[in-house]
Amino acid sequence: MRSALVLMLAAATALAGSAAATDVPDVVYFPIVRILPRQDNTAHGQLQPSLTKRSPAFCWELDLFTQRQPLDGYLRRDRTGRVVAHFSLRDNHVPPQPWPGSAHFSGCDTISRTDQRAFLRRPRLFYLDLRTQTARHAAIAHPHGPPLN
Repeated sequence: MRSALVLMLAAATALAGSAAATDVPDVVYFPIVRILPRQDNTAHGQLQPSLTKRSPAFCWELDLFTQRQPLDGYLRRDRTGRVVAHFSLRDNHVPPQPWPGSAHFSGCDTISRTDQRAFLRRPRLFYLDLRTQTARHAAIAHPHGPPLN
């Protein structure tokens, strides 16, 4: 009986120690930014960008209002326009549903460690480019910092 109690205490101590060791936040959140119209004058909304630390990924929560169904989102480098991350915003209903004019999207896409470090240092070097059925560059959002956590 006494050995069982000692074993339970040892296990509880080990679990508490491992929980403290892994309690490091893996996600870095950035301020919410407005989505601005570019080629779709009705486009607006907001973007909550974040980065994961261990396996580098760009994550997003996106509230979007557009005239036409959004198709794709691209995280791009500011000066070159190089695509850093790509994500699909296409309708995944079977059969496809008519576009109601707005939707909430979220997800993540892997990015390189180099781009992750650059985004952490200067998020303004990147922008989110949104494509719809009728506009190749329908809307844009410019993340900024500093990180919230």
